[in-house]
Amino acid sequence: MVSAYAARLRPTLATVTADDGGELEELLGSIALKVKAVTADALHCNSRTLQRSMQGGGDWCLALKANQDSLLSDARSCFGKVAPDHPATRQDWAGHGRKETRIGTVVSAKGLAEHHDFPA
Repeated sequence: MVSAYAARLRPTLATVTADDGGELEELLGSIALKVKAVTADALHCNSRTLQRSMQGGGDWCLALKANQDSLLSDARSCFGKVAPDHPATRQDWAGHGRKETRIGTVVSAKGLAEHHDFPA
C-alpha cells in the first residue's frame, strides 16, 4: 500500500494498492495538492513524480541518494559554495538507542532542475 498523510494532523488522506510502480503518481492525482509540499524518499526522485505533484499545484521536496548520482553530485557542489555564516537550522534528536543531528540549509541551485530534466 502507498499512503498519503498530512504530517501535522496525521490523518491518512488517500491509499492506493502498490503493484505496478505508478502508485505514487496515481495517489498524487487523487488528493488536493494546491499550496502543499510533497515529500518523498529517494525512490521517488524522478521527473514523473515531480511533474504529477506540480500538475496538482504542489511543490516538492525529495531525498537524494546514489540512485541519482549526477544530480546528487551537482547538488553537493551547490552546498560546497555556501559561506560559513550562511543561515541554517539544526535539530538534535535522541531515541531508540541513537542520537541524530540534522542540519537544514537552503541554497540557490538555479539551472539544476533543468540540467537534470526535472520540472522547475
